[in-house]
Amino acid sequence: MKKKLNLEENNETSKPHLYDDHKKPVTRRDFLASGLMGMSTLAFGSTAMALMSNKAWAQANCATTGAFYNGNVPFLCIDCAGGMNIAGGNAIMGLAASGFQGEVGSNFSDYRKLGISDEFHPGRSGMIKTEMGLKFHSTSGIFEGMNEVLAPRDGETKDLRNYVDGVIIGAVTNDDTQTNPINTAFMAHKAGAKGDLVQLVGTANSISGGNSVAPPDQIDLTKKPSQLTNFNASSGLLSIGNNIMGTNFLNATGAGGKDRMQKFMQLLARAGSSHRGSISSRSQALAQEINKYEQRLNGVDSVFNRFSPAELNPTTSTDSARATIEATYGKTLATLTQNEQQSANIINLLTKRVVGAATISVGGGDYHDGTAMSGHNKDREIGRYIGWAFRIAAARNVPCFIHVFTDGAVIGDAAGQVDPNLQSRTVWRSDDGTRSAALMMVFHPNRQRQMVGGNDEYSNFLLQKQGGANSTRQIGYFRAGGGNVLDAHSLSNNVSQLWRAIILNYMATMVNSTDDEQVMNVAAEQFRCRFGDIPADWRNLIRFKSLVA
Repeated sequence: MKKKLNLEENNETSKPHLYDDHKKPVTRRDFLASGLMGMSTLAFGSTAMALMSNKAWAQANCATTGAFYNGNVPFLCIDCAGGMNIAGGNAIMGLAASGFQGEVGSNFSDYRKLGISDEFHPGRSGMIKTEMGLKFHSTSGIFEGMNEVLAPRDGETKDLRNYVDGVIIGAVTNDDTQTNPINTAFMAHKAGAKGDLVQLVGTANSISGGNSVAPPDQIDLTKKPSQLTNFNASSGLLSIGNNIMGTNFLNATGAGGKDRMQKFMQLLARAGSSHRGSISSRSQALAQEINKYEQRLNGVDSVFNRFSPAELNPTTSTDSARATIEATYGKTLATLTQNEQQSANIINLLTKRVVGAATISVGGGDYHDGTAMSGHNKDREIGRYIGWAFRIAAARNVPCFIHVFTDGAVIGDAAGQVDPNLQSRTVWRSDDGTRSAALMMVFHPNRQRQMVGGNDEYSNFLLQKQGGANSTRQIGYFRAGGGNVLDAHSLSNNVSQLWRAIILNYMATMVNSTDDEQVMNVAAEQFRCRFGDIPADWRNLIRFKSLVA
């Protein structure tokens, strides 16, 4: 058993508050709401973790591992609406309870419904690519999109593909509905994804910022994602709007808007101070709260000195944002398509840590149109978003975690009919959420993936499990002929709880430790603290090592 740690407490509550030991507000909602929704931490040792489940006890002892949990890894959701294919035609999904991706069998018909033609069965030579750690089919659109962005360019000696890894998780989701509670942005923020200015952003005007919803009990309306559809929209992040009291109120985004906003916030602080005497005579407690709020408002100057509408917009900023984006996308900002501009804007703010977690919503995933080519093109688009995020993260020397998900899935032709324009693929016939899956992709700019021994399922991005068994890049498994085995793990057929597996892995990447056992225990303990109940098979669900240690 490990030595019990005596660590400094890092305790925040789950309700808005104005205590002295809390950080100053930096977002527009912070300023207006006079409080932050915080987090709590959990404290108990790994042995006690296995024996105790009392939530009250856990919350009362949540400081033990806090000092080992201090990362802030940018978190990106890629939400493909309509039920795209992930397992098989893109990331390889093994058909055995061992959870190894390489267990693909020898029956060529097994992968037809997952979109792969008999002649390109993953068991045939050369059909699996491992350049990104996670095994992809050699004709995967996601792999193709990532590869075209991340492969070394002229003059580059560093192959970014060697700094990427991933895990596929098989789990049923409902077809063609926005009600799948699979968006994880709110929970990622609660887990530690913090922005310096805004916490959540997305490309869609929805509560989650994407197509699919978030679990209702995890939604924090004070952190509702700001919608960003273009570069100019990012300028409005440092604003309380121009229409609160009329069309010209503050004109925050116009010329001189920064100075007007700064003076306005200073006026609020002075107003609280001038009335403190009369308030104190009636309520000393209220006066104390106003005094604390005034102290927090004093941080306004630093916020406005650090950010401005012009600096948040790559087209007008004076930093390297424009050059970084143009180098990554291979285009000028002016020639980016609408979708490219949306993704570039989100990724830019995320990797600069201006925002904490973000969602890029992508339409067109419902591609069962009797062909395979339209689906391949959409998959390739998804792969490019992943690649662009990792390449910009590399330029800024920050790690990155990406969650790729979709509502449902599609099924390939059972008889093996091939698209004549894409010989590797059977044509997509209809929706089939039993074949649904999600991806977790990680990137570390300075930690190259290395294979260990002869086991190509284990790398230094993945945890080594207790008892000598290696972690694999697959959670759950499919049955022969395709489709999730519904009891492969606790969340295989529990869409409302699927987010727990994603967030457990994200939290593992933020544990400041190189010890695998400690990474798992701290992640689990911190999860219990923030979210309460933890899946009984949590050890089987956590696969990633730290990205911050």
